[in-house]
Amino acid sequence: MYYIWSVNQLKTTPMKKFIFVFLILLAANFVFAQTEISSFNATGSAYSTSYLTDYQCLGVNPANLGWTRNNHTMNIGFFEFAGSIYAEPLTRSEVVNDLFDNNFVLDLEGKNDAINKFTDSRLIGIGSVMGLGFSYQDEKIGGFAFNVRQRLYWHSYLNDNAASYLFLGYNDPYFEKVVENGDTIGYAKDPPGPGMASEIYEGTEQNFYTYIEYNLGYGRKVMERDNFKWFVGLGLKYLAGYGMTQYYQDADGELVAYSALSPVFNVDYDEYSPSEITEDGYRKTGDGYGIDIGTTFEIFEKMRVSLAINDIGSIKWNGNVYQGNDGSVWKIETAGLDNYNVFEQGQLIVTDNAPGEDSTWTGLVDKTMKLPMNLRGGASYRINELIEVGADVYVPLNDHIPGRYEKAVLGLGCRYDPAKWVQISLGVISGGEFGTSVPLGFTFYPIRQDQNTWEIGFSTRDVVSYFKKNNPTVSIAFGFLRFSFGYKDDAARYLEDE
Repeated sequence: MYYIWSVNQLKTTPMKKFIFVFLILLAANFVFAQTEISSFNATGSAYSTSYLTDYQCLGVNPANLGWTRNNHTMNIGFFEFAGSIYAEPLTRSEVVNDLFDNNFVLDLEGKNDAINKFTDSRLIGIGSVMGLGFSYQDEKIGGFAFNVRQRLYWHSYLNDNAASYLFLGYNDPYFEKVVENGDTIGYAKDPPGPGMASEIYEGTEQNFYTYIEYNLGYGRKVMERDNFKWFVGLGLKYLAGYGMTQYYQDADGELVAYSALSPVFNVDYDEYSPSEITEDGYRKTGDGYGIDIGTTFEIFEKMRVSLAINDIGSIKWNGNVYQGNDGSVWKIETAGLDNYNVFEQGQLIVTDNAPGEDSTWTGLVDKTMKLPMNLRGGASYRINELIEVGADVYVPLNDHIPGRYEKAVLGLGCRYDPAKWVQISLGVISGGEFGTSVPLGFTFYPIRQDQNTWEIGFSTRDVVSYFKKNNPTVSIAFGFLRFSFGYKDDAARYLEDE
């Protein structure tokens, strides 16, 4: 079976044979951002590995806990949010105005146009919300930090058949015979008979995960010489998983499909699993652990060079775990989607495989998956008290893992401090699957004193998307409740601004 559902209006139906899952979870209760963890005061500059410190550097470079950018010993923040949607199939106007609009209806011509748009196109949503972050940094003992972050990743790439069945349903020519017997059902051509899913959906990919990350980090200075300082750090994280799906074909063309979804998604595979969760609601379906390691060098008190490896580890999915196997695409029971808003309309796009075939969903006790391990490198240079420039590179280190980019990402940017109360950042990012974008950010300081600071700000991952039509990255990052306090007599500051 192949199906799409929404979180808020999900209908369930028995899943008899092969199930191919496309999760589109852009409902209001989920959020999106960059795979490389970003903060509202770093997204706009396109570099963060050598810039972020205190609790914000967790997941990026824990070595930066060994120094501070101000003279405060403690930092605390609440509800820092970052989110973006990259949509190759849609224009910016369609993302903003039509993607979530149930009143927007596609006629037959519009459906055929949607098929063309979604064929061989990526739709990516990645994000995080940091609910709480806290850090304490001391010149002698180093820096400690903790944060709690909800992360989510979703990525789909549809071939022509998947896109066509999605919008046309049994009106697609593949389903030659349409029978009305209470329900309208479309059956595949006979002859030649139904094709195998691995052939029908060849080239199609889908990945999704959502989990809560509890991150604890420590960093400190380990060497100091004239015009040189060396910092190292370690981050430990516990992951509570609530949903995962994966679908792709390996180099030999064999189908690889797994699923472990919380009962809140209300999916019934109609097959027993030894890891079945009988309770309802938002239940955990996996646990995992990860490690981040990093190092930073400060040179002549003007330059910082950083290197970090993040997400070393794995997550064991042990609730509602299923493995998908290949099967034929035989019948379908829907007329397809009638607008772009697959998130709210609650339709099912279901294709069953032929009678007599063994079930192609197999229940598992558990499935262990590696985390999307990545290498980050960065450097920044303070030209004067007003201007800093920097660069970042993000390199994925494993294949076919939900949450990874297929290619490296490079960022170049600068920060400008025209006044004590404001900072402006601008950059350029290229790579991954996002093309090239121009981030822009503003950070304001309503309070900026020796004893305490209040920091607020917002940024976008691509300001150009507000003016261009195609391949938009609609994004925002913001934070309004970030505070710093306490005074370090011997602060390990990076370039005092005052």
